[in-house]
Amino acid sequence: MLKAYAYAVLTLVFKSSLMAQGYETQQFDLIKIIEKAEIRFYPPAMKIKAPKSNGFNALFGYISGNNTNNTKIAMTTPVYMTSDDDGNGIMEFVLPKAIKKEHTPAPLSDNVEVYESDSGYYIAYSFGGYAVDWWVEKAANTLRNIANSNHIQLIGDPILLVYNSPYKLINRKNEVLFQIDKKTLSALNIE
Repeated sequence: MLKAYAYAVLTLVFKSSLMAQGYETQQFDLIKIIEKAEIRFYPPAMKIKAPKSNGFNALFGYISGNNTNNTKIAMTTPVYMTSDDDGNGIMEFVLPKAIKKEHTPAPLSDNVEVYESDSGYYIAYSFGGYAVDWWVEKAANTLRNIANSNHIQLIGDPILLVYNSPYKLINRKNEVLFQIDKKTLSALNIE
């Protein structure tokens, strides 16, 4: 019985790792590596967002066809975890690059908002494992220290990026991002 259970778990891990390799990942330009962090430029992207409390179900519903075109849309990575101005948790999916603003179907759920993100420069720090609160805060503090020691001004709260499904147990990838103040770019000889 134990062997059958172990085999089932290993099969699930193997299949989920193969599935993760098939997802389109949001593109960015790597500008510079500073210590263990990366300075990146993200171009605009179409995204959907919902309150974190029911975010995954609402967002998954949208890409599963709960939109004005009844269009199924491929899952992408990463999933963004942010907060709004009031501190409420927000979950966001990036839509595939082929989906343009003028052709993006509207959501049927009042909980889902479709929007085009602004372009911007960010500093990123990667870490493995599950994105539990204490580990995310530790990664954010590491990134704050790197930014501070390199005179990089950060804007806003940290943004968590999660790349794997909860079913993937090993080789997980997460990142913490902060937007960078544009004045910092000239100090880093970037523009």
